[in-house]
Amino acid sequence: MSTLEASGKVSPSYRPVRFPERETLVERRADGTLILRSARALPRIEQRSFVDFVALWAARRGDTAAFCERDAQGEWRSLSWNELWRQVRSVAAALLEAGLNPQRPLMLLSGNSIEQAVALLAAEYVGIPAAPVSPPYALASKDFARLKAVCASVPPGGIFVQSAAPYARALASIDFADAPVIAVEGARQGQLAWETLAHRPLDETAERAVERAHATVRTDDTARVLFTSGSTGLPKAVRLTYGNLGAVAAYFSDNLAWLHDAQPVFLDWLPWHHGLGGVLHFGRAIQFGATHYIDDGRPVAGMIERTVRNLRDVSPTIFATVPSAWTVLAAELERDRKLAESLFAHASFFGYGGASLPADVCNRIQTVAQETIGERIAFCTGLAATETCGMGTYCSWPTDAPGNIGTPALGSEVKLVPLEGDGGRYEIRLRGPNVFGGYIGQPELTAAAFDEEGFFRFGDAVRLADPADPAQGMIFAGRTVEDFKLANGSWVRTGAVRLALIDCCAPLLSDAVICGHDRDYLTALAWPNLAACRRIAPELEALDADALVAHPLVVAELSRRLARQKAGGATLVIERLMLMAEPPSLDANEIADKGYVNQAMARARRAHLIDALYHAAPASQIACRASD
Repeated sequence: MSTLEASGKVSPSYRPVRFPERETLVERRADGTLILRSARALPRIEQRSFVDFVALWAARRGDTAAFCERDAQGEWRSLSWNELWRQVRSVAAALLEAGLNPQRPLMLLSGNSIEQAVALLAAEYVGIPAAPVSPPYALASKDFARLKAVCASVPPGGIFVQSAAPYARALASIDFADAPVIAVEGARQGQLAWETLAHRPLDETAERAVERAHATVRTDDTARVLFTSGSTGLPKAVRLTYGNLGAVAAYFSDNLAWLHDAQPVFLDWLPWHHGLGGVLHFGRAIQFGATHYIDDGRPVAGMIERTVRNLRDVSPTIFATVPSAWTVLAAELERDRKLAESLFAHASFFGYGGASLPADVCNRIQTVAQETIGERIAFCTGLAATETCGMGTYCSWPTDAPGNIGTPALGSEVKLVPLEGDGGRYEIRLRGPNVFGGYIGQPELTAAAFDEEGFFRFGDAVRLADPADPAQGMIFAGRTVEDFKLANGSWVRTGAVRLALIDCCAPLLSDAVICGHDRDYLTALAWPNLAACRRIAPELEALDADALVAHPLVVAELSRRLARQKAGGATLVIERLMLMAEPPSLDANEIADKGYVNQAMARARRAHLIDALYHAAPASQIACRASD
């Protein structure tokens, strides 16, 4: 296999990556539009979707662990490939007997777990659409408006929960008619206990029913229903077919073929109700017979420590997470040699998605990698959406700075439409067999999501890494829907300004919201990296978040950082900044499950803080670029 190492694209200081060499064809149109596509077609594979790989690995790696997760005592529990295959068929039979079918989907309200993995695969095997839902819709909501909306768009034929008690209020709030509720823990009267489903004997009649249902699955049947984050309203139901999932599996069969050499090991927290976690990462584990550890951590204070603990135990073959998690991990890696040794030991490459990775964070991690293993590890990323099965473009080669989202994946085409009056910036659109067919029950939104040639509109902007050679990849240039104008008419590219601010203030900020719509200058609300802020001075070490964000030493240091912006040559700079102790709210939709901050929602919810930033006499806790 030709590799990037053989082609000379890999710097000797990087651990070699083994992706196939790609050639990108470029079509230039008279209006400035570019069409990019891979020179090779998507390969054909025997399997229709990911579940078709389970029996293969049960035969080859039957006694090895397929999925692992922490139990209530904090110890790892696991499910072997043999047992996974047995339970998939047993649960599939039970779902069919309970009346679930292609018109009566299985809705899953709880988060990633071994049992949810079985349920997802069981449904997929017999043609029952699986609809995983963001757990906060049922756990952290007061009126359950989003849960009611998703149930209205996709009426469930059955509902899965990990534990009955926490979901009791949510279940009582929705009308799910005669749909059975399946509970792993604490099943109540009238509910189905998971043990009964997973450990029932599979008699000949049930097995025939399962295989008959499996044989009738067609490419255009619905395999999965994923819901968008609802950042601009109520969630939209994205219908993904077996053909969509099969296209991702076909792409993996080429791009990740080298994972067949040895059993991969993954550690991952990304939620299965999103495309990246639930299609790409979940599907990858199944397709390559991995041991997949379910990370019980999250990239937020109080939970990232669990990820750190897990990474000390598990040395992943590939590790990908969101930039906010990498920001915290950078500090942990710098001070914890055991953690660094475990993370870098077997990692072929790192990944990030959902937002841009600050250059400072990337550089700090590479420094630790060089000190630990004597080489750097490539950070790979791409651009995708729930509507594209988490697959779209991908940068599979090491780059000196983060941000390159690569070129179209095999089978996909990218359209780059020049943005008016924005030299070098393009709106990016995608077409391919991995792209969904439409939103369920919302034809007008479906029509708006595609252009006249069938390309899906991301709502994102990019620049070419090399304008003379589009095959060198694209640089993510922000969400077009997040951009706004200052009072003088100047456009603010929120994504670029946010990254520049975080880099300028590194490592003191974990994330920021850029403000200034119809104002005279830019300001920002930001969340602190508490550990980094406490290192400013010894007297800060014992302070809680509320005291720390307003401390004069922290404010003074941030003011000094803001004053440096001019030296970087930025045309738009942040004049004032306020740190916030309250983290972004998932329930208020300020932050997505994957850690991406919704700029518009955060600005709306914290409008009173923005008003304070623009007060003629700023309060003492506001950092200012120059004295006012």
